[in-house]
Amino acid sequence: MEKSLQRQARFHKPSSVMPLFVIIALLLCAAGCAGGGKPQYDVQKYLLAYPSPTWDGSAKLPVSVKVNRFSIAAAYNSTGMIFRDDAYGLDAFNYSRWAVNPADMIGDLLLADMRAGNLFQAVLSRYDLEEGRFILSGGIEEFYLQTEKKNRAARIVIAISLQDSREKETGKKMMYQKTYTREAPLQEASPKGYCAAASQAMQALSREIIGDVYSAVRARTP
Repeated sequence: MEKSLQRQARFHKPSSVMPLFVIIALLLCAAGCAGGGKPQYDVQKYLLAYPSPTWDGSAKLPVSVKVNRFSIAAAYNSTGMIFRDDAYGLDAFNYSRWAVNPADMIGDLLLADMRAGNLFQAVLSRYDLEEGRFILSGGIEEFYLQTEKKNRAARIVIAISLQDSREKETGKKMMYQKTYTREAPLQEASPKGYCAAASQAMQALSREIIGDVYSAVRARTP
């Protein structure tokens, strides 16, 4: 009798694989339930866009200009679409972002506008191996949405410098340094409206910067 019970006990003893399988199944189920309760949101990504400025009647200068990679102030050095309602507060939209870092986005736009303007023999990017005679550098000092009730506007501040690489004297190498500021009011209170206003501001800044660069280069070119 005792041997018979022992045989039955051995027969009904569960396999050691079963508890492991059950544990894994339960863990997967718990993970699915935990994640299923949270809503999923799509993050919208934006890029500035506008028609490049045109330059009628301006002669092409037989020189090359190289556009260095732009820098950006630490407070705006992210893809977050930042907004501010006073001098101290800073925040960003949760589900809307810039597609790329603003420094690269603005630098690439200025590069594209300079090429489209056909004002210089060559406009080189930071990726080109050739060294241009004139070196254009820039830094984004401010780039945000101003959300004060009376003044909802996209604000961009860019510092630009231009150097002549052929000059050996330090005093003559730097041709000019200038800070450009532009605000454009929002027509729509949304991230898309912010992008549209920032595009308008950048278009105006681009035209002003390229005009100054052209004048400076023309004055230096024999």
